[in-house]
Order: sequence, then C-alpha cells, then structure tokens
Amino acid sequence: METIVHFRPSRDSVASRRLLFVIPPYFQIEDFTSQDRTNVYPQFTIPYGVLSLDSYVKQEFAGELFTKLVDFNVVLAKLVRDGSPSKWDQIFRNEIETVVSEFKPDIVAISALFNSSFGYLESLASWVKSGGSTFVVAGGGLPSAAFDMVLDKCPSIDAVCKGEGETALLQLLRSENLERTVSSFPSLIGRNCKTKNPTHNFIENLDDIPMLDYSLVGLDSYNSRSIDKRYSKDESKREMSIHTSRGCPFSCVFCSNPSLHGKQMRYMSVERVKCEVKRMRDQFGMNVLLVEDDHFFSDRNRAKAIFRDLIELGVRVEFPNGVLVSAIDDETAQLMSSSGVSAVALAVESGSEYVLNKIIKKPLHLKKVQPAVDALRKYGVKSHVFIVMGLPGELDFHREETRNMLLRTGFDWAHIYCAIPIFGSRLYDICVENDYISDSSSENFVATKSVIRAPGVNPDDLSKYVYETQLLVNFLRNCNLENNREESALPYFQNVVEKYPDHVLGLTRTHITLKRLNRDHDLQLSLLQRAKDALISSADWQKFLTKFRKDLDLVEVSLLDEVIPQ
Repeated sequence: METIVHFRPSRDSVASRRLLFVIPPYFQIEDFTSQDRTNVYPQFTIPYGVLSLDSYVKQEFAGELFTKLVDFNVVLAKLVRDGSPSKWDQIFRNEIETVVSEFKPDIVAISALFNSSFGYLESLASWVKSGGSTFVVAGGGLPSAAFDMVLDKCPSIDAVCKGEGETALLQLLRSENLERTVSSFPSLIGRNCKTKNPTHNFIENLDDIPMLDYSLVGLDSYNSRSIDKRYSKDESKREMSIHTSRGCPFSCVFCSNPSLHGKQMRYMSVERVKCEVKRMRDQFGMNVLLVEDDHFFSDRNRAKAIFRDLIELGVRVEFPNGVLVSAIDDETAQLMSSSGVSAVALAVESGSEYVLNKIIKKPLHLKKVQPAVDALRKYGVKSHVFIVMGLPGELDFHREETRNMLLRTGFDWAHIYCAIPIFGSRLYDICVENDYISDSSSENFVATKSVIRAPGVNPDDLSKYVYETQLLVNFLRNCNLENNREESALPYFQNVVEKYPDHVLGLTRTHITLKRLNRDHDLQLSLLQRAKDALISSADWQKFLTKFRKDLDLVEVSLLDEVIPQ
C-alpha cells in the first residue's frame, strides 16, 4: 500500500523522496510446516513502530514524500494458507524486486525485531539492490543491538540505526550525501565508520509523533493477537494496537528493551491516548484495543487516568505484553474491568524467588501474584501468565517451584517459554562470554526451542520440560476445569483444536468440557474419535499420556488403554 504527502515549503533542500519499509518475518517457515508438536503459530500484530516512523517523517519532511510498506510476515502467512510455503524464497524475491522496480525507492528501511529475523536480512537487502544501488538502512531491536554483526554479515546493508529511528530516518531523507549523514548523525553507523560508537537519539515527548497512517497496512492481516479466547470467533472483532509509552527502568536478564528504547520512561499524554483510541474506534471500527507498552504501570496515576477515559469509549481492552504484577490490587482490577479490560498477561517470569531475584533481577515478590489473580477474577478479567525457563543458573528444583506455583495459583492460561539469548540482552552477553549457546542458527531462536547449554540447563531436556509443563498446567490440571468453570475453559480448548487439529489433549478436554455442559453430543463423539486417531498415530502423545496417567480424566485413561492395552 502506498501513501503520499504533498509538498510544503521548507528548509529541506531535497524536494522529493520515495521511502520503502520492509519487515522480514520474525518466525521461520518451519514454525508452520514442521510436525514438531512444540511449535507455536506466531500471531501478527500491527507494525506500530514502522507506522510511527512513517507518520513522523511525513510530518517533518517538507518535500513530496511517497511511502510504501511490505510486511513479509503477512506474505509468509498467506503462502502457508495457500499451501505453497516451500516456495517462499522465490516468492519473496519476486515480491521485493517487483516492488523496487515499480516503486523506485530512494531509501529502503528494513525493520527487524528479533534474532529469528537475522537469516532473512541479507537476502532481502541483496534483492533490493539487484536492480540498482538503492540505499538500505536497517533498524529495530535486532540491528540496533547487533549492528557490528549486521554490517559484517550483511554486505548489502549500507547502514544501521541504533535505537529508535524517527530522527535518523528523517535526516537520511533530507540528506544530499547519505554517506556523510551516516558518519555524522549520532544514532547511525555505516561501513565507512565502523569504529564509531552509535548512541540513542530519542523523541522525548511521544505526542510529537503524529497519529498513524493505517492505509499502509491491511488491518485484516493483524486481527488475531488477542489473548481472550472467549472472543476468538467474533467475526466483528477489529483489533488495533497502541504503545502509549516507551522505555523500561528494569534490567531483566532476558530483555533487550534498553538497547532499543532506553531505560528512561517517555509517554503520550493521557489526552493523546484518548484521542488515538477514539480515532481507531470511529474511523477504523476498532473494538479490541491491545495495549502493548513494555511498562504501562510505570506511572500508576497516569494509568488510572487512561482507564477512566477508556470507560467513556466503550471498547474491549487487553494487555497481551505482560504487566507489572504489583500494580494489580482490588481498586485497580475493578477500574480495569470497568474500562473494558477483559484479559491481562502478568509478567511473573518464574515461580522461584531465587531465579527472580538472583538471575532475572526482577523486582517481584511472589506473594503478590495470588492476590493479583484473585482480584482480576473477582471482576471478570482473565489472567494469563508469562514464564521463562532455562536461564543459566536455574536448576531442576527451581523449575519445579515454578511448575508448582502455576498449578496452585489458578491462571486462566500459562504461556511458558524457553529462554532466548536475544541480541542486546544481558542474557546474550552472559551466554557469549561463557560459550553457552549450543546452536546459533537464527531459525532456532524461537521461544519453543532451547539453544542454551549451561550448568543446570540441557537444551533438549529443557524444551521437553517446558512443553510438558504447558500441557500439565493448561490441560490436565486446568484451573477452570478443576473449579467447575467450564464456560471459561471451553473457548481456550476450542482455540487450540482450531489451530492444532490433531492436538490430543485439546480434543479430549473440549470433549470433556462439552460433556459436563451437556452440549453438542454429536460433536463430543467426533472429538473423541479424532483424539483416538491422533493418539494412534503419535508415539509422542502416547508417551506423554502414559507418563502423566495419574492426571488423566477417566475418558483419557480409557482412550489410552484402547490404544496401548495394559
């Protein structure tokens, strides 16, 4: 999609520019095609950071500016739906070469967030340059933290921006000598100035960034990230994201946020947030607001003021990125519920005080977790939890502490991940210094696979333990099912079956829940037969159900005994 901002008189000497944004996939094709049952389908979210860059440079660049965006996450997802994922490289190349040939950009800005995008960078940049010498700059979390490696391994990339890119990109657009601008601007580094140490160049007041131009993206491609599965089949659902602040003062070992946004908090004003949300609702039909701040509750009075404004706007709200547990008390939970919040992901990270305090360095006391979950449930807000396992120094005992915490606390859903040494995190530095990374292939830097081999952490055992914990907590010992809250449990099980049609526990637990509700008898029988077929064809499922036989429902025990006679 393409937009144009018309000429305005200005100090800029460059009268016209064409700017192409490119977003490489942040997942691997194997995540969709592999039969590995631990793989998790990624969810797409609106590329808020790129749209922020776009809106800022459109406002500040005084000449005629054309912009276009290609998000290869969307392209790759379409290939999977169409049944042709194996052809991704040729299709990617055709797509980028066609866009470059027709659009003729002066600058191509590649935005890459995660390690898993690294393998795509050079290919995309080289295809951009296949028809000429278009200037290519890379930014985002990955290039920002690993600029030396990007410039070394990706010869088709001309420059890297460290941290946020609004002001740097504007200077490149204004420049009549790009090489000189790269050398002189503090947050840019290029091939001819590799000894330079780039520094952040932030926008202090986020209100200075204009409202975003959503015509650059197809909103229908970003409508499945919400975590409250009660609404997953709502065809009228329109999700849109907002980042009301930037920065985070904490120093969690696995997080790379400081390398991109810094530790100093910066904000949109409360009034600006209200205007943004109202515009999303009125102009684009948004009815599900995803608040994606890294630390929304850093200013609790501001957070409460935003909630009060949201009450008037009447949209459903979710926090999918993880919020500060200690910020959730009875008053806050009630206010969140009144403002339309239906689901919150809590950033607990571990059920071990030792891991939290000594390894992650997270300022959280576990005694605050249960009251937060209870307060949210009291007011009808679903509580999800983020857990990270496999950090160097974490032992089996600590992981058992985490598993036990999950089982007794009663979260509506647990998201349990293997620790990933993300570029820019302290964890990455620790792993490099101690040679802990067992597999540096970018395609394995995903949260369902462990690549860390350290004292107490075996990557193969860890990946298995994480997956088994997911199954135990979310299915076999599901808190809603154990407490006769079948209506709360059912949408989550149904969502799993929809995404993973051969998921044995998804099938059996949906069957069990429907049976308790005395609903859809024909579907119950169908689900049970599908579960049996899936169990027969999978040795892994047979081993898991046998291992956790004591936690199975009688229906599942009977099914297992049919497949593997005692």
